[in-house]
Amino acid sequence: MLEQEIEVSLIGQSQFDDKQQIWSVHGSIHKSYFAGQQMLLIQAIHNTHETEFELHYLALKVGGFASEEDAKFNAPSFAKSVLFTLDDLIKVES
Repeated sequence: MLEQEIEVSLIGQSQFDDKQQIWSVHGSIHKSYFAGQQMLLIQAIHNTHETEFELHYLALKVGGFASEEDAKFNAPSFAKSVLFTLDDLIKVES
């Protein structure tokens, strides 16, 4: 790990100033911030006309939720899973 102290940048500060894990509704899209990054909850309609809900976070998504409440309940676990997945994608040069 770097020996320098990690700090929140001026640009990043506005992302962390937004309320974390509080959902707001913008049309049919629900938005919230997890670890300073925006997560979206959207309704997906498939060819079979089945409705399900999806979470989108840091260019990754998960679907199959039967309701908005179910998706929101699972959002913190999804955020952690995404961060672990991204961690696995970072190669450390030796």
